[in-house]
Amino acid sequence: MSGNFEQYPQSNVGIGEILFRYRDYTPIPLIVLLFIFCKPTALSATLGLLAIALGEVIRIYSVAFIGSISRTRKDHTGARLIKEGPFGYVRNPLYVGNFFIATGVAVFAGRPWLIVLSVLLFAVQYYFIVTYEEAILLDRFGEEYETYRQSVPAWIPSHPVEIDDIVSPPALRPALRSESQTLMAIGGMITLLLVFG
Repeated sequence: MSGNFEQYPQSNVGIGEILFRYRDYTPIPLIVLLFIFCKPTALSATLGLLAIALGEVIRIYSVAFIGSISRTRKDHTGARLIKEGPFGYVRNPLYVGNFFIATGVAVFAGRPWLIVLSVLLFAVQYYFIVTYEEAILLDRFGEEYETYRQSVPAWIPSHPVEIDDIVSPPALRPALRSESQTLMAIGGMITLLLVFG
């Protein structure tokens, strides 16, 4: 990696790299708390499932544009900068999907303090992960990425997304195949929350 990393605090990039590589495991303590304290109600379960479904739809739609590279644990960016589809609205649509899934699971559990804790932990983890990824993207794509970063917000679209503006993905089947692990994990999590609740 070259000099573009100096735009980001080196310690933040280092923390982000660690969290990026182990992001499948960092939620485990929170999951344990969810199992111990979950008390789902009909309302919390319904709202939680709706948030989870929205998050997974966002993820599938995003993966349809970025491809299986979204599963990598290495600092590989792909051959080109993805700016189409959901990446034209926000720079981190996969993580927006993750946010709705994580928050939805906490809502499902029916404990407000778990929702607050989930949101706080998510914000901290993804602050560092996005710092790390943006340093890589800036290093790889330079001015193209800087222009993209200046014009597309990180998390919340700058204007409402109109149905007519939504671009059809190139193919959904590969995205569904790529997301099969996430879908199974969500199904297992919901089943366990029902059993423990």
